[in-house]
Amino acid sequence: MLPSLFGSQAWAANSRAMRNAKAIVLGEIEYVKPTTLPQYINIFLYGGPSELAGNLSNIEDINVNSQNAYPTNLLPSSGNTIVTANNFWGGGGNGGGGETMEDMIAKGRMSIYRTINRIKDDTKAHRPSIFSNLTGQVGEEDIRPGIATVLAAVLSANNVIGDNAVFPFVTFEGESVIFNGGDMDIPLVLKPVSLDQDLRNPYQRVNNTYVSGQNGTDPALLDSSVNTQIENLAQSIASSQNERFGKVVAALNKRSELNDFINGLDLDVADAAMPFDPDDPATQLVYPDTNFGRRLRAAVNLAANNSDSSFLSLGSGGLGGWDDHDSGVDANRYPQRVRRLMDALNVAGKHLEALGKTNVFITVYGDFGRNVNLNNSMGWDHGNNQNLYTVSGSGIAGRQLGKIVGKTQRIGQTKVNRQFTSPTDDSYQCEPFSIASMIFKYFGVQNPEVITGEPVIDENATNEWVDPNA
Repeated sequence: MLPSLFGSQAWAANSRAMRNAKAIVLGEIEYVKPTTLPQYINIFLYGGPSELAGNLSNIEDINVNSQNAYPTNLLPSSGNTIVTANNFWGGGGNGGGGETMEDMIAKGRMSIYRTINRIKDDTKAHRPSIFSNLTGQVGEEDIRPGIATVLAAVLSANNVIGDNAVFPFVTFEGESVIFNGGDMDIPLVLKPVSLDQDLRNPYQRVNNTYVSGQNGTDPALLDSSVNTQIENLAQSIASSQNERFGKVVAALNKRSELNDFINGLDLDVADAAMPFDPDDPATQLVYPDTNFGRRLRAAVNLAANNSDSSFLSLGSGGLGGWDDHDSGVDANRYPQRVRRLMDALNVAGKHLEALGKTNVFITVYGDFGRNVNLNNSMGWDHGNNQNLYTVSGSGIAGRQLGKIVGKTQRIGQTKVNRQFTSPTDDSYQCEPFSIASMIFKYFGVQNPEVITGEPVIDENATNEWVDPNA
């Protein structure tokens, strides 16, 4: 099986990636196919998002020790606070999505883990953090396969996804480390397909001006007779040399199949195709009219309409970057980004619930967290501790929603930049690699720590944040 799963270049014997790959092939990974396969939407916040929108529980202590003061309305002692009951960054249409988080928690559509805290090979640089978090491994960057690639190899080795699967792995963000191949080779059908927010058909010949007729690239005006002639000619030539061009014939057939599939699939992204709000049956769901909202709507529609789509990667394009070294507390910067993210996630959670798609789950996290000291540019520099937001998927075995897990404390000397939050001694905490373990576990891997070196996130953790003044 080695030649079918790996490239020809030999890996170093002590490479963790090699050990992981061998584990897949040699059966060290214990796999049990779930009764219902999950479908996963990965949202990665490039740049390293601050945790504060989802965790203001230490804000009074943070403010006293910060080089620069936080806005007064973030301080509960001011009496005019926008901080919500569970210490989210509220403020309605000018806030950081706190009210939406509260509603999603109360309705059992989201859980928040506030202590994703990296201890192993701790780094606060973008590149190694992105590679580690999207591969679920520590090691040399160029040899580590991404989470999606490892999952594809596991599912392929266990005959879970067949050769006829359509769009099993999809990226809405173009190239991503989560699909990094390393030296691992996987079947062509399991390699990622790139789609956009409009789900435009990448398999139409209309993109070729020689067959699109006189009206350019409008699919509705495609010169079908010319297209048919080219299809027949290609099939005729290839078929006459079937032994030599067998793969060409197969590719032509697959292109035609995928073209027909995506044209026929009900992927209307217009609001008219949306179901009604489970919380308000008289109101039709509408995603935010933002680039990110449209992309999330497309991803949810694809998952809902195509059970083959197992793994969809979104990134956070359309929201902006999360490297908030300056002006972080400005209403139109970090808080606005979080609010738009949460508004879209809220609709996605309701959308999936209305469709009864309880096997689709979403995770949201990033490179790392940030310091909590407001620097002299009124922003936050790179830190460590971050939040994991996880949405939907109530039908997945062991999954728990509606929880806020993790307690934090401020660490660092007063009035210096290097101040951050850290899990308290009695708090649940885990490495970012545990997120990858969780994903693998949901898809049927019984011992994901063989791949990541870390156990799955403990969804039974009970040390939720408790208001000390309650």
